[in-house]
Amino acid sequence: RYLDKKLKSLTTDLDENLNDVAVLYQNTPNPFSQNTEIKYYLPDETVSATLYVYNMQGIQIKSYNISQRGDGSQMIYGHELKAGMYIYTLISDGTEVDSKRMILTE
Repeated sequence: RYLDKKLKSLTTDLDENLNDVAVLYQNTPNPFSQNTEIKYYLPDETVSATLYVYNMQGIQIKSYNISQRGDGSQMIYGHELKAGMYIYTLISDGTEVDSKRMILTE
């Protein structure tokens, strides 16, 4: 019983700590031809967050200031970009959270 109680306590602590970490998810759909949605999670304590989109030459194409905390999403409209592969990066309080690839088809 002691071990069960201890394990449950550790699992609860881990779940609570995971909720304090910013997360960037893969866009859906991917590849896309019209619009795609990039989901993310930002802790309530986040002061500033920005989503950047880069082309494969590393040139920043777009940036989106993220004001929503908790679960959120950013819509990317295909008509604003040329067909090709892009990298998107979430920066939270000056730190890179993650980067992912997305593909826009014709």
